[in-house]
Amino acid sequence: DDVGLYLGNLDSNILTNITANSNTNYGLYLSDIYYCILTNITTNSNYYGIYLHNSNSNTLTNVIANSNVIGLYLEQFSDSNILTNIIANSNDIGLYLYRSSSNTLTNITANYNNNCGISIENALDITLTNIIANNNYDCGMYLGETENVTLTNITANSNYNYGIEIYSVGSATLINITTNFNNHYGLYLFYSPSNTIENSISKNNTYGIYFSHSWENNVSNIIADSNNYGIYLFESSSNTIKNSIFKNNTWGIYFY
Repeated sequence: DDVGLYLGNLDSNILTNITANSNTNYGLYLSDIYYCILTNITTNSNYYGIYLHNSNSNTLTNVIANSNVIGLYLEQFSDSNILTNIIANSNDIGLYLYRSSSNTLTNITANYNNNCGISIENALDITLTNIIANNNYDCGMYLGETENVTLTNITANSNYNYGIEIYSVGSATLINITTNFNNHYGLYLFYSPSNTIENSISKNNTYGIYFSHSWENNVSNIIADSNNYGIYLFESSSNTIKNSIFKNNTWGIYFY
């Protein structure tokens, strides 16, 4: 089928125990739905596992979205949604938010995806807590052109390029971040000012933390261990690094 289940123009409904697998385009297509609760959802082997368009203030809980092109896609003003207990493995992109703000993501696993585990672009006020994004081909997590993001208890290990890639992001807070055994970058910030990174561990990457053209960031209580470069700053000024440990790196802190 083209669409497993289409829901449009709904308000305050509860849907539970839904399976929508092996559809050509969409497992679940949700358009203009508000204040709905969706729980115990399985959407595997579709193009989009779950697709939300212009859908606000919904709760999605206990979702499995594996082996799709995009596991879950929130786009075009799908705001103020709560996503909890999500598994999005072995897709091209596990979970993708585009132009969707004030969303809260908790207990997300996004592993073994061909591109990124989680990708967030052109968004505001996003909260991510208890995220595992390991063994993805490009990056565990990508944040692009996004403001006021809070990341807490994030693990992004053994990804091919980036543990966490941050492009043109301001006023983000990253707390308790683990980025180990990524081939290139543990945590990468590009054109990203005024962010805070605290209580983080970055081990066995080429670059533990890499700043490029990024300024006025605050870094504290970091452990950078056994990387080629613990922290590398390229054309990045007015950053503060304090109360941090750099050990067993080829270069602890490198300015260029």
